[in-house]
Amino acid sequence: MEDTTLVLDVKGLQSALGIGRDLAYGLMHSRSFPSIRIGNRYVVEKEALRNWLKRNEGREISLS
Repeated sequence: MEDTTLVLDVKGLQSALGIGRDLAYGLMHSRSFPSIRIGNRYVVEKEALRNWLKRNEGREISLS
């Protein structure tokens, strides 16, 4: 079955990047990350995530 989901939630982001829950939430709440708030949920469009990763290739991301 083809995956037709357009966005990733926090759990999907964790799985896609192999990161923990706290870091995934930190990214979703970061101004430099292309997340979208829908109600009380944060999601990121899959294509926006791919573009963000390409733009930040070779950089260290700090959420401080």
